[in-house]
Amino acid sequence: MRIIIAGILGGIVMFLWGFLSHTVFQIGDAGVKMLPNEAAVVAVLKTNINEPGYYFFPGIDMAHEASEAEQAAFAEKYKAGPTGILIYQPTGQDVMSPKQLGVELASNIVACWLVAFILAMGIPSFFKKVIAATLIGVVGWVSIMISYWNWYRYPDKFVLAEGCDQVIGWFLAGIAIAFIVRAKPTAASGD
Repeated sequence: MRIIIAGILGGIVMFLWGFLSHTVFQIGDAGVKMLPNEAAVVAVLKTNINEPGYYFFPGIDMAHEASEAEQAAFAEKYKAGPTGILIYQPTGQDVMSPKQLGVELASNIVACWLVAFILAMGIPSFFKKVIAATLIGVVGWVSIMISYWNWYRYPDKFVLAEGCDQVIGWFLAGIAIAFIVRAKPTAASGD
């Protein structure tokens, strides 16, 4: 029961930190730029892309094994540039809809349940639990964002800001989780 409560409390703390980091401190905006000549670019996108998706350019048809000639042509286009990723939705939606906020809160709670479960497995002290939760957040950031920076050339500022966001968020959630998921006192607990 403590793990469930810790996950909910940690998830709420993480959700509130996400709100503050994106709306008050604007950490999530670091490295994000406005699209130059947006109206013209969007008009071309609307004319040429009908399906939502994750688009990578220059592209190569991944539905089949690319021939050496196709791979060479792709490599040449990639080297010449431009390169990029486009996450595209042909239809709009409300900004920060209740559904999006609900999914974000639910994902924060599930992540914090998992961390609470790990912390309840025998990490003895409050301080070590907080550090472990913070390090779990750092592991996620390094594993995902450094790969995105490396392979997809995410902007340095964006990647570093995301690291800051994750470290602070998991530190705060770690405090909440560690407060609820306390180890049973023993003589060798080291608290």
